[in-house]
Amino acid sequence: MRPEAQVFDVVALAIKLGLIVAFVFLGSRVAAVLIHRVERAIRDDGKGPPEEREARARTIGSVLRGGSWLLLIVIAVLMGVRELGFDISPALAAAGGFGVAAGLGAQTLVRDWIGGFFIILDNQFSVGDVVRTGGIAGKVEAFTLRHAEIRDGEGALHFVPNGEMRVVTNLSKRGATPLVRVPVSAEEDPERAIAVLEEVLAEVRRDPRIQPHLMEDPRVLGIEDITPGQFTLLIRLATHPAKRFEVSRAVRLRSLERLRAAGIRTAASGVTGPAGTSGPVPASGPAAAPGPAAQGPMASEGGQS
Repeated sequence: MRPEAQVFDVVALAIKLGLIVAFVFLGSRVAAVLIHRVERAIRDDGKGPPEEREARARTIGSVLRGGSWLLLIVIAVLMGVRELGFDISPALAAAGGFGVAAGLGAQTLVRDWIGGFFIILDNQFSVGDVVRTGGIAGKVEAFTLRHAEIRDGEGALHFVPNGEMRVVTNLSKRGATPLVRVPVSAEEDPERAIAVLEEVLAEVRRDPRIQPHLMEDPRVLGIEDITPGQFTLLIRLATHPAKRFEVSRAVRLRSLERLRAAGIRTAASGVTGPAGTSGPVPASGPAAAPGPAAQGPMASEGGQS
């Protein structure tokens, strides 16, 4: 072959490979525009709170971007191999047979993909939601058709295959109803303690730092439990899911401060404020034998729905 013909062939091959690269670039831009429109349509859908729509848009957009890039790369590689002069027909036939064998051995992978598809279709959770599944609870930091990345409260990052998520509890859907438990010494007047907590909740409703996070007015439900030496008052909150712990801690702290200021002893503390006396509860009093729940001035973090 003459040198001129060889040069022509090299130039033609370079042009064809360049067109393939241009096709990938153009395809990625078109896919980005289409995905952006899908995300905007989800955000403007009007179904559900804005935060939930934003999280769903990010999740679906992330999955579509990954899938579009994978598809473009596969197409570009096949086109490039053919232009380089390799016959890909035998390879495709062999790949078909291998695909059947691999499909039988990759049922778990297929199950993960199907599970990821239905998670998106059913809107079970999105990136940024707090979920609990398989004994793991935490915030969803990333999601693909293969797995979800969940970071728990201790900072550990868990990779959970979608096919393994039999039951998923979404703690960020709609609203949260954390419960705040306030243990009070049995020697105190329950009606007086409830009145103090009602004043605390009235202040919380007026607080501009907390009020935007409340979905309903907080309420004192009354006495939840009575044990030797104490009774427990129950406060029900209704907050945005992401702020349930923050609001619960604020209510807990204010309740403790106001009870002490009013001279009302919390269980097992033996401490009163300016309106009462200080010091431990006498051994002969009923508050001398607190139950197992009275391990501190306030109870646990509270639940959510």
